[in-house]
Amino acid sequence: MITDNEVFPSLFKLISQMHNLSKRDVKHSGMFLGRGRIIHILALSDRPLSQRELADKARIKPGSLTEVLERLERDELIQRERQENDRRIIHVRLTEKGRKTYEKIVAERHQFGRHLLTGIDQEDLERFIRVLTMMEKNLHHYYGDRLPKNEKEGEKLD
Repeated sequence: MITDNEVFPSLFKLISQMHNLSKRDVKHSGMFLGRGRIIHILALSDRPLSQRELADKARIKPGSLTEVLERLERDELIQRERQENDRRIIHVRLTEKGRKTYEKIVAERHQFGRHLLTGIDQEDLERFIRVLTMMEKNLHHYYGDRLPKNEKEGEKLD
């Protein structure tokens, strides 16, 4: 019989290895996690976003966002434009270079997923997703009052 003493160390080890690999690859590619998150949000938006909207969607403080945006702008991945009718509002959009960067990030993520899932059949993947879903339900049932608000409500990050 498999116990939690076998399940959780294996699960945590895999998650840790994936996290460490993503951090290493981020450093290797010159893209760090905050930048990738901002590029992702902008790429999925059908319009330029105000800095306030972007900070809210990314769940980061506006001051921290400004620093990230300065780097992205310096690297020509985004463009910031003041609104003509209200100069206090600054809209942010991806440049063509930013969009290509996003497409590269997505392609690399899909390749990583394909490699990680090699040799695992559809039935096992479906069973794994069912088990994860049941574990998440149990987590919310027993510990939901201790989860951060966005996780308690089942809200997903963009």
